[in-house]
Amino acid sequence: MANFLRKSCILFFLIYACTSFAQEARTVTIGIFTDCQYCDCEANGNRHYRLSLAKLDSCITVFNSMKLDAVFHLGDMIDHGYGNLDSILPRFAKFKAPLNLVLGNHDYMIKTKYKAGLIDHIGLTENKRRKDTGWIQDGYRMEDGKTPGTYTVTIGKWRFIILNGDDLSYFAPQDKEQVDERNDMVGQQYMDLKSNGMPWNGGIGRKQMRWLDEQLKAGGTDGKNVIVCCHFPLFGKENHILFNSKEVYALISSYPCVKAWFNGHYHAGAYFFKDGIHLVNFKGMVDTEQNTFAVVTLTSDSILIKGYGRETDRKLMIRE
Repeated sequence: MANFLRKSCILFFLIYACTSFAQEARTVTIGIFTDCQYCDCEANGNRHYRLSLAKLDSCITVFNSMKLDAVFHLGDMIDHGYGNLDSILPRFAKFKAPLNLVLGNHDYMIKTKYKAGLIDHIGLTENKRRKDTGWIQDGYRMEDGKTPGTYTVTIGKWRFIILNGDDLSYFAPQDKEQVDERNDMVGQQYMDLKSNGMPWNGGIGRKQMRWLDEQLKAGGTDGKNVIVCCHFPLFGKENHILFNSKEVYALISSYPCVKAWFNGHYHAGAYFFKDGIHLVNFKGMVDTEQNTFAVVTLTSDSILIKGYGRETDRKLMIRE
């Protein structure tokens, strides 16, 4: 009997180990789109606001025809106006794969009375996978000091760290600590003759930086590959990058587990490769009459981006 139990335990362990390895090693496939930036208003230059609904419907159809592990929208659901969310949110509910939202600057271009409840309204607190994270409803800080709109998603061997670039902002709700930190940060940018202190950009505050550091340490110790998602770029056209892009990059580049940074915000898109990190600025859906979104496949050694519409195909090898 003892011999039978011993063999059963060994068999169970082997099955568990093989299953865990298979889950860790499996390919992960996600959908990415950004800056759908819908508004029930006339086109302005190359921004075709009303067309975003048809583009979004097309994106949903393509994504739902595939077996995706997750979908990420990298910020700016609307251009402005709280009521425009009534056209966007029901469409977001149609994605078959779990939808993960990143906050953008335009998402807070709404009347002040709606700003504090935005995170709850768009579903970040109601999503069944994140409803128990302890978020408070005032739109400022969490009770544990964690910045609202930040969270992690782990799929197989990949961990996605979602940052809130509206932490230090001219549009999102700000407490005194945030206002002081933002003003010091932007003031220094102007002293250094930098142009990324523009009001449509944002910054990562000290508390969020500490949280990011903790998440990166965890990613390094448990063997996960990390992709950081934020609305704002770290590199590119200077008047469209994070207030404190240098500091954020210095932090993420110190962790070998970080393989990529995904963002939107700059609608023309861009790509940089620095210190083994792929920095991908996905193109904005609202720009031009042509659609743009991507399906990203993550393997053991590469990040494969299949672009639709204006988005660029890329094969990016990941560092060990």
